Amino acid sequence: MYTQGTKLLSLIGAFGVAAVVAVYVGWSISRGHVPYDALYKLHEVVVSILLATWLIADSQERRRDRPTFDQGGFVLFLFLVYVPYYLFSTRRARGVLIFGGMVLLLELPRITADIVAHVSYIR
Repeated sequence: MYTQGTKLLSLIGAFGVAAVVAVYVGWSISRGHVPYDALYKLHEVVVSILLATWLIADSQERRRDRPTFDQGGFVLFLFLVYVPYYLFSTRRARGVLIFGGMVLLLELPRITADIVAHVSYIR
């Protein structure tokens, strides 16, 4: 029960942070202001921490027999290597889709910035 709540809160937090930052970036660019690169870096760190929290809670919930390598911070340091491995080994093709969603959450503000800049340029 505890890990389900952690998983849910970390996912809600990751989606919420990505959405708020994407809306802010879109609004800022539509007003002619360019967001600082530090905003993108901070977004990546916060969303990565929330997704790593989800991954650790998921691993504890599944009680895997094999060692998972994950000892908290290890997931963050090797995020792009460990996360696809873990998701594919536990969920196969569905894990690849979940990883794609995680990458989309990490890139959402940049995608929003590109779309808004393109639309603003057309006008």
